[in-house]
Amino acid sequence: MEKVTREEEIDEIEKIRMTLGAHLEELRRRVVYSIIAIVLCFVFCWFFKVQILDIAKKPHRFAMGKAGLSSELQVLSYQEGFYAYMKLCFITSVFIAYPFVIYQIWQFVRAGLYKKEKKYILLFLPISYLAFVVGGVFGYFLLIPFGLQFLIGILGPGIQPIITMQQYVSFVFMLTVALGLVFQLPLVMLLLSKIGIVSPDKFIAWRKYAILVIFIIAAIVTPPDPFTQTMTAVPMIILYELGILIARPTKKGFILLGTAVGCGAIAVVGVYFYFTHRGGEINVSNPYGDIQILYPGDRGWKKVSGHMSFQKGITLKTGKGGRTVLSTKKGVNVGMDTNTEAHFFDSWKMQLKTGQILISMKESEIPLEVDTPNGRIRMNKGTLNIQAKDIVTIVTAVNGEATLLIEGEEKKLLEGRQHKMSIGGEPVDIGAIINWSEGIVTKSDEQK
Repeated sequence: MEKVTREEEIDEIEKIRMTLGAHLEELRRRVVYSIIAIVLCFVFCWFFKVQILDIAKKPHRFAMGKAGLSSELQVLSYQEGFYAYMKLCFITSVFIAYPFVIYQIWQFVRAGLYKKEKKYILLFLPISYLAFVVGGVFGYFLLIPFGLQFLIGILGPGIQPIITMQQYVSFVFMLTVALGLVFQLPLVMLLLSKIGIVSPDKFIAWRKYAILVIFIIAAIVTPPDPFTQTMTAVPMIILYELGILIARPTKKGFILLGTAVGCGAIAVVGVYFYFTHRGGEINVSNPYGDIQILYPGDRGWKKVSGHMSFQKGITLKTGKGGRTVLSTKKGVNVGMDTNTEAHFFDSWKMQLKTGQILISMKESEIPLEVDTPNGRIRMNKGTLNIQAKDIVTIVTAVNGEATLLIEGEEKKLLEGRQHKMSIGGEPVDIGAIINWSEGIVTKSDEQK
């Protein structure tokens, strides 16, 4: 009975089999439909390119915000932004048009498939799209932001990265597409098994080679750092085990998959906790009164109401009656008085824009540098009181010594001494000098 059914299927396929020319014409028609769909989606995306870029930048803002750096993307030429937007809109349009393109592929190949193969592929296509989306979401919310944070974090203090718009768009969408394709692995394995091309036993026998290939693929599609490569390879290994399990469900397979998923979940939770809850380099404590903070890359100030921890790149501003204390892991404590604004580049460099601060630090080989409107102050230990006014900065060495850099010259400030820093000399009463000089000139003219 099965043989007769098989023969009937073959006869039915033979009746609708097209010539080579008809195949090419059908292929051309499906390709044209797909291109038109992508072009229409591209035009739609172009009108919302700024909003799409803003969505794509969220992993970047997360990583740079944790590092205390500006999240603004750079362009190195006039045309770079245009090309980056073109690439951004094209890839987004492919994502949107993906279901329609898959449907066109299905319409082209369905005529040459048996009923059993049609059933498998009809089930495979929607699940494939869902797996593609899940892979992209995994990269967008987990792999990319934490991978970027790791890469930025290893730079260390005093380094300002220049991330171009073109580089970022290429990097993010390459990883997103790669992960979307990687998450197709279990479905491809199941389809190959059901069609009879590869048996589940072969997948089990190839496991050790598959793990090696997975790490090679992860090294190719990710940046050259072990963290991102491992975060890409571990899900691929779990997906491979899932493919074996759904191709041939066994009790041992469920145990292996459960172990792999459990270990992967613990690793993901550990990574998430490490990157989101680790202590910052700068801690704000004892806030009192009106205190506001400006994060790097943000334009609006936010109110500080309790103890907070940051990495670097923040700006603090105290209003009338506001005071607070900052401390770093490097042994530096900074007390901010009322009506003071200061920017903290990192643990070893800050800028006092206006107001008064009291700095106390333990002895260190790395000097602490404080930029003021009238010069730079450098210290290795001790306690300094710095008051920045409109045209003069008053520095008092309460304990220890400091070095003052004013207009290219260095001056030592000894303990118990005070110095007024001003660019171009001390302020004077210009009007009194003019009056005095005019009197002298008048008397001289009268004598002549």
